[in-house]
Order: sequence, then structure tokens, then C-alpha cells
Amino acid sequence: MYRKAKFAALISGLLAATAASLLCAATGAAQDSPGTPGDPYFSNNAVWRAPSANLYVSVRESTGLPVTTNATVKLTCPLAGIDVSGPVQGQGAQVQFRNVAAGDCNIEVSAPGYRTSKDRTEVTQSMTSHNQYVFVYMHPESESAEAAARPPAVPLGLIKEMDKAMQAMREKHDGDARKHLDKAAKIAPTNPDVAYLQGMMELDHHNLPVAEQFFQKAVNSSRAQERALLGLGYVQVQMNQAGAAAQTLEKALQLNSASERGHLLLANAYAQLREYPKAQEHAQRAAAFNSEDSAPARTLLAQILAAQGNRDGARLEFEGVLREYPKSLSASVARDSLASLAKTATPGSSAELAVPLSTVNPSLLPSASAASVTPWAPPSVDTSVPGVAPDVTCSAEDIVEHTSTSTNRQLENLEKFLATEHIQHEEVNGRGEVSQVRDKNFSYMVFIEHDKDGLVFLDEKRDGGTGTDSFPTSLATVGLVSLGVDVFHPGFAKALNFKCEGLGQWRGKAAWILHFEQKPNVKSFLRLWETKTKTVEIPLKGRVWVAASSYNVLHVESDLREPMKELELMRDHLAIDYGPVNFQNGKTELWLPWYADMYLELHGRRYHHNHTLSNFSLFAVDTSDKINLPKDPPPPQENPKQHPLQEK
Repeated sequence: MYRKAKFAALISGLLAATAASLLCAATGAAQDSPGTPGDPYFSNNAVWRAPSANLYVSVRESTGLPVTTNATVKLTCPLAGIDVSGPVQGQGAQVQFRNVAAGDCNIEVSAPGYRTSKDRTEVTQSMTSHNQYVFVYMHPESESAEAAARPPAVPLGLIKEMDKAMQAMREKHDGDARKHLDKAAKIAPTNPDVAYLQGMMELDHHNLPVAEQFFQKAVNSSRAQERALLGLGYVQVQMNQAGAAAQTLEKALQLNSASERGHLLLANAYAQLREYPKAQEHAQRAAAFNSEDSAPARTLLAQILAAQGNRDGARLEFEGVLREYPKSLSASVARDSLASLAKTATPGSSAELAVPLSTVNPSLLPSASAASVTPWAPPSVDTSVPGVAPDVTCSAEDIVEHTSTSTNRQLENLEKFLATEHIQHEEVNGRGEVSQVRDKNFSYMVFIEHDKDGLVFLDEKRDGGTGTDSFPTSLATVGLVSLGVDVFHPGFAKALNFKCEGLGQWRGKAAWILHFEQKPNVKSFLRLWETKTKTVEIPLKGRVWVAASSYNVLHVESDLREPMKELELMRDHLAIDYGPVNFQNGKTELWLPWYADMYLELHGRRYHHNHTLSNFSLFAVDTSDKINLPKDPPPPQENPKQHPLQEK
């Protein structure tokens, strides 16, 4: 039974991998054929000779900095027959639409946490192909409608100087960064993002009073952001201004109650004020994120428990830090505090631990660096909650049932998938810079077995086998992109807790938004990791967008429920985008995964994998058919599901 269950888990996962392959296949096909003008993957060739422009759309916050969430840009040019989408990428949050014919075009941008933004642009006439740039500004959903209606005033020169400053900050070229920030400040003296970047520069050099002034300037703006409040609170905690820090950080948590850094900083502030119950609450919430800041959060929590006389609880937390995070900076604090705990007072005494909580210990603060202004990976699914329609109720149980039925109906007559798979592997350094880019093509095949009870099982092969020796690196993904299928499979769904968060949208389509999390002490086999010596089941949490009318899966994102310390796996973020795939006979349409990316933090190193499939063939029972390019391919988003991920 176990072998069958495990095989089923692998297979189900493989389906999405297959599916993902499917979708990615169409993407790849777009690269190998003339495709559609305007498509981000379209190449201008003999088929399309009319004068055109390469249209670059950069998505910005209303104050100028690039958005850091997964924004999608849709371009429609009615006269040119263009209707395409693409995801923003890179440090400039930019997407390129190639070879767009002259004429009027509409641009629509959607991103989690922001109001949908619409704009128009005119692609100008030219005798030759040229580049044209458009900047679209986004307003947070939390911003009032009145404030969001005000047009942003962000000069192009300001954006260029801020972009150059951020690049210099990431590369540790402080002189160049200051030069560009000084120019930006002259262009827009009241811009809060310029002040924020200046504050980060001074914080990097530990010029706390100057950094405080810049952060305070950013916070005083009517368009103040969470990051500016966190920066100000960080400096205030370091300068032992605990009362002011508590007020600042409470405001930051009002904007984002799921801010791990906010909770850890506020715990430090309340500990300085000796308001231990509040400090304990926020330290526990920070520790619950189980991320890189868990060690300082748990060490601080132990000190707070000891200060309240809970010596046994403090001892357990200190010992846990030393056992689980022996190499962290806060481990030495835990070791010294544990020794101090053993020396002070006799058992049963309520004497406080001899640790000066009235002053801050830098080892117990979250990391903060000017080089980390742009994140290396998308945020966790619990960082923010997407906007939903007010007063609309929904039942998670009903949505899971309907989606499962819809998915099974689409796949019931399929036999196998064939594709060419292209894998690109990137390593990401501590400054968020990509290095060690490697890629390779594989022949990809998945066989589908239909069990008599209606369950679907799959068997995946690359180049005729499943070995990992020929992968670009020692990380080999097996069974990618099945997440959108498996989450609703009865065998997997029973191990998950679902919550319907409401009626939202994905790429302009009405969608039910479901949050899921694996139940404690219950195996789901949604994702497996294999090493040479063992197979490890990985508990997940995530969010799914399901089309409100058809119950097709539109988008899936997942994260680790908690870090897997035995694998030294601290981050495993997946995002999969789905869309329609049509057969040449025009009678069958399948909603399958199109794009697959994953972001991993493993053994202290960071990786990004991208999987794309092309030359894809789908075989139904007793038939075979080639897949046409979709009418409206969804944009590549982030990341796939790995099932399992094999490590050499």
C-alpha cells in the first residue's frame, strides 16, 4: 500500500509537471515559430516585416521604485490584432513586448496587493524597428480611493537615478550610489523613496541619527510605505528609543500584520520597555514564520520568558536555538544566556535572568542591508492577503469539490505527453545577483495510468530515464508543476486545511481564492524530496486562484509550511500559471500549467529554476494530436512544483 501511495503521489505530481510541460510547451513553440506580434517571446522575422516597436513596460509604485510583487502586464492593440500578456521581470520590474505595430494600445497591470492599473499608449510610426518605453504606476489596495485617483508625479529622470542608485547599492559602490541619490533628491526633494534609499545607505554605515532623519522624512510623506516605517523603527530600536519605536512599528503592522521583521522589531521594543506580555506575543509571532529570523526571535523569546520568571520555558528555547541554529549569530547569545540562567538563582526562584533587556542586542534584530532593497525571490504566500470583494461569502469545501470534478473530467481520456524540456538553473548571491547560469534540453515523456477507481497516476521520464547526472547542477526536479492538480485530488486534499478567502481576480478573471495548509502530523505527499539515502515528505502551505465560472485552476503559489532543517532547506517557493490549450480539431480545450519557476534556499545557498517545454504532443486514448498555440497565453509567473526534487 505504501508503495502504491508513494507512486500515486509522484504520478499526480508528474501530471502537473506534464501539464506544466504542456503549457510551457506552447510557450516554447512560440519561440520556435513566427508566433504573434507583441508576444514577449515573439521574434521578428520574415513573416512580420512591417515597421514596429519593441515596447518596454516598467511597473512602478506610485513613488517610483519598482514593484516587488508578481505583476502581470496585458497589452491589447485592437487595430494590430494584438492581445498578449507577460510578467514583469528583473530589477526594473519590466516586460518587453516585441515588434508591436504602430497604433493605439491599451495596457492593464495587475499585482497582488495593488489596485489594477490601466493606461494607454501610442506606438509611434518608424521606418525601422525601435524601442519605446512606458511606465505604469500602481497604488496599494490599502490606499484610499481619493489618494489613488491622484496622478503620480514621478519624473523619468528621477526613476533613472533611483534605478542607478539601487544598482550601485547592490554592488556596494557607495560613492556612485550617493552621487545618484543626491541627483534624485535635487529632482524630487520630497519623494519618500529617495529618502528611504538614503536612509538605507546611512544605516549600512551605521550612521543612525542621519538614517533616522531620512526615514522620518519618508514616513512623513502622504505616500508613506511599510518599508519606511520598518526602517525608522529599526533605527529607533537600535538607538534605544523604545517608546517611539513601539509607536512606529505598530503603524507598520497596521499596514501589514504578516510582517515578520515588524513583529521581531516590535518584540525588541517592548522588551526594552519591560512590557513583557506584549514582547512575548510579538516574539512568538516572529518565530512562527520559521525563516532566517527565527533564531533571533526564539532567543529573544527565551530572554523574555526568563525575565518573567519562566526559567524552564526559557531553557527549552535556548537549547532549541543551540540545537537547530548552531551557526547563527544569536546562538552565542543563547549559549551565554543559558550559562547565566544556570548561575542565577536556585531552581524555583523567580529572579530575572541577568540579561539587560532594557538595551538592544544587535544579534537579536532582523537583518537589514542596503543591498537587500530588491528581494531575491517573491514574498511568502502569508506575507500579504490578496484583495477580495466585500460581502461575498464562499465555501472552501464546495470549491474544492467542483474544481476536482472539473480537473478529472479534462484528464480522463489522456494517455501520455511528449515534449522538449528546457531547464535553466541560476544561483543567486547574497546581493540578489544572478550567477552560475546553466541550461540544458531534455526529451520529456509522461505516461498516464487510469485506475479503476478513477484516480490518475503518472510516470515521468527524461531522456528515457530518471537519473540526475545530466542535470545542469546536482539539483534535479522530478514531477514538476502538479500542484494545481494535486491540491484538489481527494487523496491529497484530505491532508489539507482549506480556507476560502473570498472572490478576487487573476489577470482580469473573477477567481475564488483559497488558502491551504497541510494539517499537523498528517502526511500529504504533495511534495517529496529525495537524496541518495532517503525520501523526505515536505509539508506545504499556499494559495490557489480558481476561475469562478468554470472552476479551472488559474494560478497556484506555495511555500514550505516550516523550514526543513534536516535538509537545510529554508525556502521553497513555487508559483504556477495556468491557461487554455486547444487541440487542432478545435473540439477540446484543456487548462494546464504554462510556466514553472521555483526559488530555493538550500544549504545556505539560493537557486532559481525555470522550466519551459516546447514541441509538445498530447496523446488521448487511441488518438494523438498536436497542441495549437493558445489564443491568449498566460504570462510566465514563478515557479513549479517539484515531485520530488532529487539531490545528488
